[in-house]
Amino acid sequence: MGVVDVIIKLKDENIIAGMKWYNENLQKLFDVIWRRRIGQPITNVFSGYDPDSIEGVMVWEENRFIYNIVGSKASPTILMKQDVDSEYFLRSALNLVDEGIQIYDKNAYAVFINDISRRISEIPDNVQIEGRHLLDMYPLDEDISTTLTSLRTQRPVVNRVDHYNTSDGTFVAAAYTAIPIRKYGDVIGTVVFEQNSDIVKNHIKRMQSVQNALDSYVDPNPRMAFTGYTFDTIIGNGAALKEAVELAKRVSTQDCSVLIIGETGTGKEVFAQAIHKESGRRDGKFLAINCAAVPENLIEGVLFGTVKGSFTGSEDRVGYMEEASGGTLFLDELNSMSLAMQSKILRAVQEKTIRRVGGSEEISIDVRIISSCNEDPFKAIRENRLRRDLFYRLSTVMINLPSLREHPEDIEILMWDRIRHSNQHFVNKIEKISPEVLDFLKSYPWPGNVRELFHTVDYAMNVTDGDTIEMSHLPKHLTDGALKPAGESDARSAKNAGGGCFAPDWSKDTLQSLMDRYENEILREALDYYGGNISQTARALDIKRQSLQYRINKYGIII
Repeated sequence: MGVVDVIIKLKDENIIAGMKWYNENLQKLFDVIWRRRIGQPITNVFSGYDPDSIEGVMVWEENRFIYNIVGSKASPTILMKQDVDSEYFLRSALNLVDEGIQIYDKNAYAVFINDISRRISEIPDNVQIEGRHLLDMYPLDEDISTTLTSLRTQRPVVNRVDHYNTSDGTFVAAAYTAIPIRKYGDVIGTVVFEQNSDIVKNHIKRMQSVQNALDSYVDPNPRMAFTGYTFDTIIGNGAALKEAVELAKRVSTQDCSVLIIGETGTGKEVFAQAIHKESGRRDGKFLAINCAAVPENLIEGVLFGTVKGSFTGSEDRVGYMEEASGGTLFLDELNSMSLAMQSKILRAVQEKTIRRVGGSEEISIDVRIISSCNEDPFKAIRENRLRRDLFYRLSTVMINLPSLREHPEDIEILMWDRIRHSNQHFVNKIEKISPEVLDFLKSYPWPGNVRELFHTVDYAMNVTDGDTIEMSHLPKHLTDGALKPAGESDARSAKNAGGGCFAPDWSKDTLQSLMDRYENEILREALDYYGGNISQTARALDIKRQSLQYRINKYGIII
């Protein structure tokens, strides 16, 4: 089985008694959640385990492990090694290369031929070539064959042109480069690279495009680092957005607290940084903390600092409130903070002093607080999730940011701004957006707002091979019906609204597509409930963080 990644010890009735890791990377991924399974039957954790077989394959979520059982049957020990199909990865990679690749052993028997080489030689997909001799497949002159010459001389043969007729009489001419493969100094085979005229033409065309892109590339910020957002960063002409910008500009020069209200992805931190840049505190620090992302047991120390020895592993550390003194502190998603922590924030704001965790010294602070809520703060107050007194203390001025749904006329200008900043990084420059795409995106509800729009543009620019963004270049979750455009009122949507679940279209949907759509909806609802906090959501769903992140990427979820 090779090197062991982890050993799991079992006791009576296949109960997990303990585990020992020999792979640090896998330990970081799986140890915490696996140890929660100690005391449970191993069959509750892994599928495929057979106590009556000394070897086999077990599966945990998407991960396969080859196992061997040693020791007594009453208390066996399981030696596990992650099953990574390296050969499959290598074959798939070689089939993606845009020139022919052939691999032969030292006796000129075929080990592998990729898809491009099959097409050049017109070898049908169902014809088995592995194990066949070169001369049994190609009518070549043995004395001048590139492959055989390389094996005979044990030296590379570069760019030699060979020609032959295929089985149906088609003349084939191609340039071949053969390079011997050595192991412990001995030649064990050769790899052959094959290029016909079509491949060469495509290479030339692509390389010319790459060269043009490199020649036209200009560093957008030579010798300059990103220094933060300003009001010039905010793009859009919608009335509600312009109103929010004007209000933010007016209060920037004041030293009052500001509460920014807006959905996820509307640009709350952009506004907060812009206000700071226009304020008299611009030379001070701007620090931001996402209140939903920091665990409850850590956030007090992050904000107020810690004193060495106050708890295990603690060090003398300055907190954000002290560090931002003379500048601005942005409390993002204030409504996600616990009520107990909110009361401590209130005291610090009122008294303008803080006390580090474990300390007794009162430390004076001079910090401007800008905070944000990703929901209606009055609703959060009614539901006892936001302290009324803290709300009034931090909301001297409230700025409401419109959702992208409220100013769809800005979608095109936002897209072109994103394209302009990213175009130089791509060989294929985007010059057009199809009218169909613009119409579709203007009708889409944008739950992730501007952040989701930028993610969509980035996706399209990475997958397009031309100069125009078409419908086929949009993320699948936008176009497959998993999220319907706002205002849709067909029979299926009506049924969905009444029943809280989508109705399948049996003429198109498969079981897998239905399961994917349902999982997509569940994940979005859970992430929304936990304010986009991946750790909390993963714990609630009882899956590992890595698995949740995989699904977030799979469904293109914006958080």
